[in-house]
Amino acid sequence: MGLEILQNIYNQKFHNALNRIPQKVPPIWMMRQAGRYHRHYQNLKSKYTFEQLCREPELACKVTLGPIEEFDFDAAILFSDILFPLDFLGMELEFNPGPIFKKNLSLTMVENYSLEEFNNYIQFQNKALKLLRKELPNDKSLIGFIGGPFTLFHFATRHNPASEELFNPTLKTLEIILKKNIEIQFENDLDLLMIFDTEANNLSNQEFEKVVIPFLCDVCQKHPNKIGYFTKNISPGKYDFLKKVSGLQLTVLGSNFNILSELKETNLTLQGNFSNDLLSLQDKDDFTKVLDEFIEYCGQPQYENRSGWIASLDHGVQKTTPETNIHLFIEKIRTKLA
Repeated sequence: MGLEILQNIYNQKFHNALNRIPQKVPPIWMMRQAGRYHRHYQNLKSKYTFEQLCREPELACKVTLGPIEEFDFDAAILFSDILFPLDFLGMELEFNPGPIFKKNLSLTMVENYSLEEFNNYIQFQNKALKLLRKELPNDKSLIGFIGGPFTLFHFATRHNPASEELFNPTLKTLEIILKKNIEIQFENDLDLLMIFDTEANNLSNQEFEKVVIPFLCDVCQKHPNKIGYFTKNISPGKYDFLKKVSGLQLTVLGSNFNILSELKETNLTLQGNFSNDLLSLQDKDDFTKVLDEFIEYCGQPQYENRSGWIASLDHGVQKTTPETNIHLFIEKIRTKLA
């Protein structure tokens, strides 16, 4: 019988939430917590391009660490972009300031690629993660991520519509490349890897089951209890499919769900569900009022009934969000629920 390999525990609250261990104070991290709202990011962006911040491991590490040092989030998430696999395929990605592709997606691109070449191409992410694990305090968790295949296909074709014949071969190729991307990120000591699949919210429930779930099942079978999944404003029907995926660790619920009631109905870790629109309120009194109401709601159940909850947003931090709101959100969650 082989020796059991024990997972390192970095942030205890994050570990407890992923393993549904009861605790009074939940872990806190936010999608896009390293971004345009933050002066630390703005200062770096004044000196470097967005692509440099993603592709140069030392810079990606600096951007990622900024909100950890400023706000004391429980987990850091790699600063990168979901679209680099499309650049690898030959679409020639640029940011000006948003993503622009110089070339249209083609069948030649999706049929002629090398996983070995992709491995070499994406090493900037691998190196950034290695630096992060070295530079992060030992009490902070580390999260990697990729984009969902359907979402990448959407970005590849939204301004340059491709023929319907490209859908299936492109999805197949993207799934292969993204599985490799996940393997490479897991060469590092990640606590979790998120799959960001925003555009899957445009699929019907039946399409979601056909297009998204098989890929997710494959990934979760290969990396059980290490994968989180996000799509924007997830419907109850899509959420029901996710609850049945063996090995899926976490999903994000929007503010249309009673997240604490949902915890009792699933073995998943649930992240959310304060509105990112509310987090960006400019009036301090207005923000304090809605935050206090949220914390009162969160504090109503006994803390044992909050097992498996990560306090966060229904989407990413908006660029207009006051930094003071982030500070207040974290401070009040940690003090009022203690």
